[in-house]
Amino acid sequence: MTPLFVVHQQGRWLSFDGQHVVHSDARPKFDRAATVVSDFEGAVSSVVSLEGSPAHAVALIEKRLRSDGMIDTDAKILIHKTRSIGAGYQTLFTAVPLDLWQQTYAWAEAQPDHCLLIPSTSLLWKAVTSGHGVVLQAGRQLSVLALHGHDMLYRTTLAYSDDPQDLAMAAGAMADQLAEDLAALEDTMHPLTLQWCPVLVARPDDDAPWTDDMLREVFSARSGLQVTTVPLRRVLDAQGREYRSGAAWMASACGPSIAVNPAATRAAYLAERVLPYASAASLVFALVLGTLGARWALSASEAEARADQLNAEVSQIESRIEAMREKERLPDGHTAALAFVERAARIQAGADPADSLARVRDAAAGEVRILRLRIDEAKPAAPARGNRRQSRNTDTSAATADVHTLRVDGVVDPGRGTPGMQLANFVARLRMAGYDPQPVDPLGGGGNGNRGSGGSFSYLLTRPTEQPQDTRS
Repeated sequence: MTPLFVVHQQGRWLSFDGQHVVHSDARPKFDRAATVVSDFEGAVSSVVSLEGSPAHAVALIEKRLRSDGMIDTDAKILIHKTRSIGAGYQTLFTAVPLDLWQQTYAWAEAQPDHCLLIPSTSLLWKAVTSGHGVVLQAGRQLSVLALHGHDMLYRTTLAYSDDPQDLAMAAGAMADQLAEDLAALEDTMHPLTLQWCPVLVARPDDDAPWTDDMLREVFSARSGLQVTTVPLRRVLDAQGREYRSGAAWMASACGPSIAVNPAATRAAYLAERVLPYASAASLVFALVLGTLGARWALSASEAEARADQLNAEVSQIESRIEAMREKERLPDGHTAALAFVERAARIQAGADPADSLARVRDAAAGEVRILRLRIDEAKPAAPARGNRRQSRNTDTSAATADVHTLRVDGVVDPGRGTPGMQLANFVARLRMAGYDPQPVDPLGGGGNGNRGSGGSFSYLLTRPTEQPQDTRS
């Protein structure tokens, strides 16, 4: 429920509830939370310049007020704002008679619901900013508070009656005082703008101008300042009379920070105001958590289903792998086939029979007869004694690898070619073909020469990169 907004001015109480206002001469009792702005019935508010420590401001202000005859009884000094200026400071204050303060304070704390008590001067200070000010029209009393540079300007006046002429005279006099204050300031280059806030103004009869508009124009003309009006609202009293008021604008400027209630009361009031928003936030938070929980549960279910599916796929893959392993097993007898394939590969890599046959035929050139061309396999010869230490560091696999060479057997035909040069020419052409011929004993021969009976000969043909090997019969 929206709190009541109450204005206490010149001993009367104005309770605003939406578009309705209730007048009362006695202190009301509220049925719900309320915010009360009070002028404390003749309390003294002003701005005073002092020197020394601001901690002594209360005692110095009370002493000055007594010496000036502004108060003659004990008073409660309320400090609204203190600003340092040069070697001293300015203080905006309100001095409330102590008995009135105690009664009003006790009444606010005794309300069944929260009741914020705010001095009207505190409200004015909350509403002003640098280069701006506020004029408060509360019944017969007019108050203006402005902040111009580093200076606080405050003036207040009380008209003789509610008659528009008396109010206009009071507004003009206060405007003249404010103009004098501005002229006395050093900084006159920056403009000052004001807002006019009427607490409650009755609708005039016979279509006459509204009283607040008339007073605002007088004040603007006499002070030379631009004065605008705060947002106003039309309200009705219990008898149906129409008014307009800036109470809604005043209520927007009120808050626990400028109230004079104890800290516990202000905290409780703030907590009650924040409670609906906190409840809504809690509800939204709970909905968000519920949505997230449902989403997480759904995601977990989907992840679990996906994990089960992946496990099933992994099991199928493992089954297929096991089946493939059974198929990859080598059949019995594969060792002999593998040895044959490896041997054939070595032979092909070592010597190409068709190419070798063509080269040997070209080297014969019709001067010798080739009886046989075959591929011999031989183990590498043992290294020389001086190279044994070096051979120990060679790869063992190279020492046991098979070496393939070509063996050519033939006979010299005396009737062909140049007599006595047939074999020499044959050997020369073999070297030109890329072979290194090494003579060996012919098959069936009994000597160590390169010729057998009837002019037969035998050679081992190796490439230059290969080492010549002994034949294996």
